[in-house]
Amino acid sequence: MAALLAVSCNGGGKLVCNYNAADISTVEGEHTMLAGFAARNDLSTDLHLPLYTHCLVIGDGSDKVCIISNDLMEIQPDLSLEWRKEISEKSGLPLDRIFMHCIHTHSAPRNGGWRAEPGGSNYSHKQRLHQVLVDNAVKTITDDAAFRPFKMEVGKAQTSINGNRCEKETGPVDRDVYVVRFLEKSGEPIVSVMNVACHPVCMGARSLLVSSDYPGVAGKILKEAWGGDVFQLTGAAGNMDPARGPRMVEYAEECGRSLADSILTISFSPVKATGEFKVVNDTVGLPYRIAKVTPEAVIAHAEEISKWDKTVSATWKDDVAGWKELILSRFPEGKVHDTLEFTLGAVNVNGVIFFFSQGEPFCEYQMTARSHFPGRTVIFAGYTNGQNSYLPSAHAYEYRKGYEYEIDQMHVYIKAPYPLSEKMPEAYSEAIDKTIEQAL
Repeated sequence: MAALLAVSCNGGGKLVCNYNAADISTVEGEHTMLAGFAARNDLSTDLHLPLYTHCLVIGDGSDKVCIISNDLMEIQPDLSLEWRKEISEKSGLPLDRIFMHCIHTHSAPRNGGWRAEPGGSNYSHKQRLHQVLVDNAVKTITDDAAFRPFKMEVGKAQTSINGNRCEKETGPVDRDVYVVRFLEKSGEPIVSVMNVACHPVCMGARSLLVSSDYPGVAGKILKEAWGGDVFQLTGAAGNMDPARGPRMVEYAEECGRSLADSILTISFSPVKATGEFKVVNDTVGLPYRIAKVTPEAVIAHAEEISKWDKTVSATWKDDVAGWKELILSRFPEGKVHDTLEFTLGAVNVNGVIFFFSQGEPFCEYQMTARSHFPGRTVIFAGYTNGQNSYLPSAHAYEYRKGYEYEIDQMHVYIKAPYPLSEKMPEAYSEAIDKTIEQAL
């Protein structure tokens, strides 16, 4: 069941916005462990493209919403919440008005684990990232003199850069690309937001370059063509990879150019300035395969799955043992729940919907959501307010082959107490629709 947390509706006011970006790259001589590939063992060697934290704040005079997009792979839910709370406390903006997204590039430094602790290779970068990200957001929220009225335009293109990573020939693929542009009243660009479902993993495990991958390449080209800044909100990309899979930096350049070329063909349509401005926050409890998670169920499950041969890791048995002990230690503290809580959100700006979800939804979710709201522009962004789980589709549960990790093994690594149920896709889809409906 989805439970509504907060709704704000302040339609009819004069909409204004403010935007800033700040560099969160590694510095010269700094070598970090990059995120996302277990097979990567060496530290970064050089910088391909700068990494940025982008912050767009929209308001109507009485309320504001802060949308942050980071050129990072992920920020874990607890850390995302901690940094959002700090932004809230320093800016005075309520926590539920702050959405913190990561584009999911696998060529950005890790900000979790022992590497990011004192003495680790990533510690200095994490400290600097934290400070720059928070300061940029607070400045963008509180600098009232910098806010200005804006116009909007939207457009849609098709891309060939992505493909289904498990079902190469026949699997579901969403090739739609949406772009929302925020313009000065004079028509000069302020910032443009592109939305596409594709893992930024053109640069695979062998690459040791720090980069925003294809989104950074495309953004750079579009910025040069249009003016203003450009950033990405990565869509429901859980099962979407670059069409030819992870490779090296040349492939990121190729895909970024291809994406930019597709976007540059768009004939943009102006958005009517209705003054609609509404922010919704929601949560859904996603069901596990059992209704009640008990210590006995965890022990029995660990015994069963530790015997599996086909697993994602050569250390599977040790991983399961560690998972079991961790989950059992949470029971006395009351920290084991019977559903996996997921936060969702939606922002309505002049009728354009920005939808946000934690985790990595499969592309079918955004395709279905958009089909349920015809005539609307729905920007669908996963990887927001903490990266905590893949969300396989109903098709993936039925097809299964190639999706063993997401369906049967993922819970061990995200430290969830049990695998998600085959009923999860229906519950999640209903929550998406409810959240968007509340924003209309």
